[in-house]
Amino acid sequence: MSTVQIRIDGKTVDASAGSTILEVARREGVHIPVLCYSPMLRPLENCRLCVVAIAGEKQYKAACSTPVAEGMDITTDSDELRQTRKLLLELLLDTHYGDCVAPCTATCPANVDIQGYLACIRKGEYREAVKIIKQKLPMPLSIGRVCPHPCESACRRHLVEEPIGINMCKRFVSDYQMTSGDPVLPDVPPSSGRRVAIIGGGPAGLSVAYYLRGMGHGATIYDAKDKLGGMLRYGIPEYRLPKEVLDYEIDGILSLGVEVKKEMMWGRDFTIEDLKKEGYDAIFLGIGAWSSNKLGLPGEELEGVLSGIEFLDHVASGNPPKLGKHVVVVGGGNTAIDAARTSVRLGVEKVTILYRRSRKEMPANPRKSMQPSTRRWTFSCWPRPPA
Repeated sequence: MSTVQIRIDGKTVDASAGSTILEVARREGVHIPVLCYSPMLRPLENCRLCVVAIAGEKQYKAACSTPVAEGMDITTDSDELRQTRKLLLELLLDTHYGDCVAPCTATCPANVDIQGYLACIRKGEYREAVKIIKQKLPMPLSIGRVCPHPCESACRRHLVEEPIGINMCKRFVSDYQMTSGDPVLPDVPPSSGRRVAIIGGGPAGLSVAYYLRGMGHGATIYDAKDKLGGMLRYGIPEYRLPKEVLDYEIDGILSLGVEVKKEMMWGRDFTIEDLKKEGYDAIFLGIGAWSSNKLGLPGEELEGVLSGIEFLDHVASGNPPKLGKHVVVVGGGNTAIDAARTSVRLGVEKVTILYRRSRKEMPANPRKSMQPSTRRWTFSCWPRPPA
């Protein structure tokens, strides 16, 4: 690799050609203040606190983005530079929009760096965007289809016209890497010699396996079902999350060297003690939330009465229960809506959602399919709200 000779604060040093002033300064132990710099992104120069003086240049240059050149004479600290940086910082603090943790990122349940991947998308760096997303979210293809995207409600852009379509941007770049035929996956380092047993092959267990392999640890998933995915597979209907998309993401995670033991139920086929005897260094419990709440009403155990989770599980497993002409769904959450929409798709003539409060208080995420124009179902609430 070719090198160039430069001077930093009067000290002559050799630097790799193509490296930035900031990189060389850090290597030499010279402190240059930065706020927006990240080694995972191309320099954005949003804060410009890293400006330095270069002999022969009329204007200060951002150290994070300026490559070194032969004979370059750089000054990183002076009274004038400090005053300039102070002024730049005051300007940032005056508005600070986009230069601290954005409301969208702070609102995201996974704390995905939304600012970072949107910046990459803007520059057409789609694979880099996926890499940023997968730092916190290993399954963006699936989540991009089912996430209720609270980040968009917090988006500052609504102060101008309307929020950015953050979730659709995530879905776009995730679909892009899927159709490219070149999945974005982490490099697996040499084995650490550590092994972890993961009980549950749902989104939690799969995510743990993804990150463990990225650190070189062994990962073995134990799951009670014959297919992985957990609630993503058995609790979310096909029309919301196509299973070929889910399978693609799961296959990508397993390709990292994750071992899988299917149809193995904790407490029936093995115990924690069994896993300890097999020599696992750690055990992760990701068994999900498969239990349903009972209403406490007479008749709940009668034939034809199913919990929402049980019903969706049967349908996703390819064994839909026999339904009559009229189905009543008790509840107003997302599971209730999925059960109602699935019933319609199974050919039921009439579906009624029965909810104890008003439609406005339903916890389900609003969807166009719940508009009154949908003809094949009705909605009842009790007590009825005033007209």
